[in-house]
Formats: sequence, structure tokens, C-alpha cells
Amino acid sequence: MRRAAAPAHPLPPELARLDLVGRLILTCDGTVTPLVEQVVGERIVTARLAHVPAPPAEDVAELLAPTAGPLLSRTTHLVGAGSGRVYVRAATVMAVGALPAPLRADLLGSEEPIGRLLRRHRVESFREILSYSVPAGAGAARRYRVFAGGVPVMLIDEHFAPESLRAGG
Repeated sequence: MRRAAAPAHPLPPELARLDLVGRLILTCDGTVTPLVEQVVGERIVTARLAHVPAPPAEDVAELLAPTAGPLLSRTTHLVGAGSGRVYVRAATVMAVGALPAPLRADLLGSEEPIGRLLRRHRVESFREILSYSVPAGAGAARRYRVFAGGVPVMLIDEHFAPESLRAGG
């Protein structure tokens, strides 16, 4: 009888509370919006709540590009286009000066999710997951940085509703 191989990455106890779909979404280091769309069965749109220049906390500023100029805070909800359900609540701090001008203009003036805008403007990016949490019965959350051109340009905190983390919503 063959023994099962040990997983390549041991599963942290916190993630064990999620099924496979939830673990995939929470640990994904790519654009998560298309994954959530597949899980919940509807197109996701952005409902922007706030978009303001704001001095972030010191721990946030040190995680972003140090010479990129002013920082901008953007708070959004990713909602189902048909149902209006809020699936993800996101708070982003951006090093505005480090972003390409066309992307910056769209971020300031459009309702599109950030991942779609990065793809539309063909900005090659890398996401570094910094932390995640899975409180009992309350969905899940994660924090990550987005790098563009090797420079950290965004810090994003996402809070996922429980129905966005399991197959069939």
C-alpha cells in the first residue's frame, strides 16, 4: 500500500476551518475577482465607498514604495451585479506616484476592481500575502501587497463574506 505524500505546504490550523474553495481563494496570489465570480455564480462589480488622500498608519507607509509620493486610500465592496450581495470588503492604500498614469486615472475615476484594471493596462504585478485570518463563523480576511515593476505600490486588506468562500455561494 502506498503512503500519501506529505503536502508541499503544511496547512495552517486556521485554514483548516475552510473547505478547499475557501483555502484557494484566501491563499490565491493572483486576481481573486474571477474566482469569486465562479464561486458565487454571478458577475462581480465594485461599489466604491471612499477614495480619499489620507495619511495611513506608520506600519502601512513602511510597507509601500518609500519615494512614491502621496498615498491614497480606497475603500470598496465587491458586490454581485445581479443580487447586490456584498461578497468582499476591501481597503486599499496606494502609492499613487508609483503607478502608471493611465492606471492611476482609471483607479481614480472608474468602478472596476483593481485586478481588472491591472490586467486592462497590462501592468505586470506580483501579490505577496502578508497575513490571513479565519475567525470562527465570520468569513475570512487577508492582507497583501501588490508589487509593480518590483516596487510595492498597494497594500490591500480584504474581508470575505462566508458565502464567497464555499462552492455554491
